[in-house]
Amino acid sequence: MYTLPDRFELLSDAWIEEARAWFGRRRAQLGGVAFSVSERMTDAPPHLGLPDDVASWTVRYDGEAVSVGRGFDASADATCQGDYQAALMAAQWVGILTPGGSEAMLREVKALFGKDAIRFGGQVPSAVVDLMGHFHDHMARKTVENPDLEHRARRQGLTGKIREMEAQGYTIIENAISDEFADEVRAATIRALTEHHTGAALNWMTYHGREFERLVQNPQLMTLIDASLGRGAVIASISAIKRGPGPGFIPMHTDYAHVPEPYPEFSMTGVGVWALEDWTIQSGPTWIVPGSHKHRRPPREGEGHNQGVPVEMPKGSVVYFHHGVWHWQGDRTAPGERVTIHSHFNRGILRSLEPKKVDVQMLHRNPPRLGEMLGEDDWFDKISDQGRDYGRLAYMNKLHRFTEEKKAQILGLERASQAAALDVGALAAR
Repeated sequence: MYTLPDRFELLSDAWIEEARAWFGRRRAQLGGVAFSVSERMTDAPPHLGLPDDVASWTVRYDGEAVSVGRGFDASADATCQGDYQAALMAAQWVGILTPGGSEAMLREVKALFGKDAIRFGGQVPSAVVDLMGHFHDHMARKTVENPDLEHRARRQGLTGKIREMEAQGYTIIENAISDEFADEVRAATIRALTEHHTGAALNWMTYHGREFERLVQNPQLMTLIDASLGRGAVIASISAIKRGPGPGFIPMHTDYAHVPEPYPEFSMTGVGVWALEDWTIQSGPTWIVPGSHKHRRPPREGEGHNQGVPVEMPKGSVVYFHHGVWHWQGDRTAPGERVTIHSHFNRGILRSLEPKKVDVQMLHRNPPRLGEMLGEDDWFDKISDQGRDYGRLAYMNKLHRFTEEKKAQILGLERASQAAALDVGALAAR
């Protein structure tokens, strides 16, 4: 419904048809080993039009014929049940057959949604494991994010965070990734800084390892980006900063380079800063002046410092600020080094800070979301002597309208407590 022609939403009619076609093309590879797999996901997005918002499907092979269709079969060899949004995160994970791939995927899903968000039963015959892994990756390369911003935010526990982001100019998502993944990203960052002899900072981090490709697509952060910048937001820069003890070297500023006053009433850029170790006042965190985006201008000399608050959060968390909010880097008194990744995004109509490098292999080993943030899904820069790319233009216009409609629904809730009550209760029990 909200996809380009070669994409689909998880367990939509188009997804089912693609699954049927994929297994049909591989009948010769199925051999004589019979198997069945069935999945059932609750709380699917209402726009899919599924009965009781339950998405389910079954694939069955009897040794001769293969069938794919809707419906859940609890007696299948392998079953999977759970929350649709949690399952979608797993369904977009490309690389399930790589060493440790499935374990890492489940670890991150559980970190975000809780240990019981998706549940497995039984197993397929060993001869079929690789086949199902290749099927998973094929579908993951084509499966898009849930376009219903309100539904997605609610299932991710972010309804109140979006309201806070709009009111204060920033919000914090605690434990958005696992401690293990935070350690992996930190090690990869130090490795990249060492290899490139840059010392304290490095840009183009998206291209320095698989860890950064996964981090940049974190589904909770992307929901905040969609809510603030609209769909089609593009990477402005993904950068790394390493710093030791001493005064902060980034003064108070906004991230609106060359934007005249007054700033627009809509947000143009946003930055998610990842804590790869615990952030305390002693660690030299980012300081933010809450609500300063409402001034719609940069700070004047000597202004705002007495109104700033330090961003304190545990390892694996991310602070997201947007809309020209005032912020600066604090002094570090703790020993050791603070290592951070800065995910800077621009509204899709703007240029990026760092040139985009669209790598076909990178796109192949990731879901469509990465292509969207590299500008592959909109019509900008794609005009030819034949004219504009009207297919992408129509697609993005439709996605923008749906996103704005759902954002208005989030912000139209009567009370912040009401918004918090809508958030998924299971998230509190992580």
